[in-house]
Parts: sequence; structure tokens; C-alpha cells
Amino acid sequence: MTTIPSVDPTYITMMCDAFVALEDVISDGELGALLISSGINDVYHNASRHRRLSYALTADQDRNRCADNLATFLRRTGYHIKKSRGDQALKKFTKEMNQVLSFAGYELGAECELRQLDRSKTSYVPPEAEERANQFRNAVRQRKLHPDIEIICRGENFTEPGYHKAVKEAMRLLNEKVRAKSAVGGDGPQLAEIAFSFPWNGKPLLAINSFCSDRDYGEQYGFMILLKAFFLMFQDEQTRSYRQAWPIELEEALQLLSLASYLHSKVDSAVKMTHQLPAS
Repeated sequence: MTTIPSVDPTYITMMCDAFVALEDVISDGELGALLISSGINDVYHNASRHRRLSYALTADQDRNRCADNLATFLRRTGYHIKKSRGDQALKKFTKEMNQVLSFAGYELGAECELRQLDRSKTSYVPPEAEERANQFRNAVRQRKLHPDIEIICRGENFTEPGYHKAVKEAMRLLNEKVRAKSAVGGDGPQLAEIAFSFPWNGKPLLAINSFCSDRDYGEQYGFMILLKAFFLMFQDEQTRSYRQAWPIELEEALQLLSLASYLHSKVDSAVKMTHQLPAS
């Protein structure tokens, strides 16, 4: 049997988001049984769905250094959903998973088997959108932005006029990266504060520097404010709902992505300072 390479933790976190949205398709009890039957330890079975799955799937990959058990879990879950909820529920599950897996270069096939994404398949977005995506990718590369910014240069993010959707997807990807690295709940502005703020006599969950001087404290706090402000552009802090789209032209989009690039780099280099996990 061929070993399946590990899936980046960022995308596992996004998959857990999708499972939260699939509460009407599969229950927590069913997920627990499917985890165990797939060889995955369900350590935090009393935690929130997101935290429970995130820890179980990530820890299994870290232990086995492959995604074999993840693939088994997805296949068994798809089979169970089809058997207990029907084809429409399976279709919803497959669609939600593939939207995330495609970022990692994978997809679920007809039998929910995890396989490499076939990039040669016919695109389901207009050719003009693919062309805009390619042009935007070239602009991103010319500016030498963070490599993860290129992930959003996909045709489906360029089917509408302007570049709001592309920038919003870059924000969402950054959000998931912070969530994966911090291993906490929360979302958007709230997540930025949980992960990077600090009690004045304490330490942050994630530190962007050595955190041992007044200068470090100021930089840390300023970064948290900057990250939170970027998230606030697109998401309401109280309701967590996304704001109504507004026109963003090419140059403004690239400027915002330059900011996102800086934020990505800082999150990449951030160091976890505590293993205590706040409640989701």
C-alpha cells in the first residue's frame, strides 16, 4: 500500500471548519466512532467538534508521518454518510471536503478515496477567470509576496468583477494558518487577540520575537493590532459574519496582499510559548 504524504496542518484546520458546517450531515457520536475505526486516537472526545477533530487528525499525522489514517477516516465517513443519509448528503460532504483538499493538491474520488488532484481535468470556471487568475499570479510573483499568497490565485476566485474575493480568500487562509499554529478556537479578530495578545504580566500563546524586552512587547502588541485590523476589514468581530463585498481594484488588492504577505511571514516564524489551550 502506497503511503499518502501528510496534509499541511493549515488545511486540516480548514477541514475541521468544514466538519463543523456539516453538523446536519453527521453527528459527534458518529465522528467519534469513525475516528476510532480508522485507527485515530479520539483523545479530546468531550471538546468542541473543531478542537476534537483538529487535535486527533493532526496528532495522528505527526505520529505516523503520513495521511493514511486521514484517508481512511474520510473514506469511511463518506461511506457512512451515503449509507445513513443518502446521496445528497454525500454530495454535500464531498463538495465541502474537496473545496479544502484542492488547496493541498488532493481530492475525494467517487468512492471518497483520497487521491492526488488531477489538474488536467476540465475547468468549471470561465476561461476569462482562469486568465485573470494567471495574470494575478504573475503580479504576485513579481512583487515577491509570500508563496502562500499564490494559493488564492485560482480561477474560482476571479469570476466576479474586481479583486475582493481574492483578497478575502487570502485573509481566510491566513486565519486558518493562525488557528492551525495556535491550536485554539476562535475566528478572525477574536482569534488574532487570543493567539498574539498577552496579559501585561504574562506571555502570549504565539510570540513573534524573543519576548524579553519592552521593545519586544511593543512589537508583539502592534502585530496583534495589525493582524486583528486586517481581519476586521472582512469580518464582524461580534457576529463573525463576513462583511458585504466592496470594489477592490488591482493595485489596491496587491497592496493589501503585501500586508497579508508580511503577516504570513510573521505567523510562520512565531513560536508557541505555552501548551495550555484556551477553551474553544
